[in-house]
Amino acid sequence: MKAELDTTVEDTDTRDISLPGGCILCGGDLDVRLSAGSAASVCTRCHWISRPHMKREDGAVHVIHPAGLLA
Repeated sequence: MKAELDTTVEDTDTRDISLPGGCILCGGDLDVRLSAGSAASVCTRCHWISRPHMKREDGAVHVIHPAGLLA
């Protein structure tokens, strides 16, 4: 999934991107904030909050949601 950077961000160390259909729970739009080497995301539809891992490769941004616990 490719996303455009939001250029209206005031702080140069923080970037906001939106991933249409990026929520793994409901398929809603996923808003992601990148800052200081970490990422935080929230779904605009179901309000799911997560700390995804982000990876840039071949001009695309890959969002990875690792398992929080093992059963």
